[in-house]
Amino acid sequence: MRCEGREVINRLKKAYTIKSEDFLAMEIWEKTRDPFKVLIATILTQNTTDKGAKRAYEELDKEVGITPERLSEADPEAIKRSIKKVGLYNNKTKILKEVSKIVSNEYGGDINKILNLDPSQARKTLVDMPGVGKKTADVVLLTCKGYSVFPVDTHIFRVSKRLGIKGGYDEISLFWRNVSDDSNLMAHLLLITHGRTTCKAIKPKCDTCVLNGCCEYYARLRGSKGSETA
Repeated sequence: MRCEGREVINRLKKAYTIKSEDFLAMEIWEKTRDPFKVLIATILTQNTTDKGAKRAYEELDKEVGITPERLSEADPEAIKRSIKKVGLYNNKTKILKEVSKIVSNEYGGDINKILNLDPSQARKTLVDMPGVGKKTADVVLLTCKGYSVFPVDTHIFRVSKRLGIKGGYDEISLFWRNVSDDSNLMAHLLLITHGRTTCKAIKPKCDTCVLNGCCEYYARLRGSKGSETA
């Protein structure tokens, strides 16, 4: 990568305005300050867009109610009908039921008993739940507690790889965590926004990208175009 990580974040700060309504977990947290609702919202966003997950979340809240007790006791068919707008809704119905039962039965319905643990233990406890991977756990811990974690979604993974940052989830997460300075959450949201709007999987807008001077992908692209015209 031709630029330092901090320079990347600074360029993105100048290029984008972050709005909480574009990120379901952030929007739910600002509206409710309820980490359990944030966990459910984040599970719903897996393998789907935030817009689709938001519609499913609102329907689920209306028809069933998003509390550990209500979800754990709900008819699976009622959950399934509510979240049918998102991908993998059959599997997510099972996950929502199982996670809700764990929070309800083992923690008295209070997910803060998990989040208030030592950060590493809180993360391990969340990741041990069915259907809660590293990214989902990190979103909850960063959004609700401000812990020193850095969620890596498909957009951030793609942007990172194109910039030349090597490794899997843990390595990329550590890289951005080390360069974000004041706010992991802001850096996380900026990188997602960049991936959504500019560094797209198909037809990325490389020529107008504020990071094209830092990007190994763009350098290779220009190099291949140059060889074609030579």
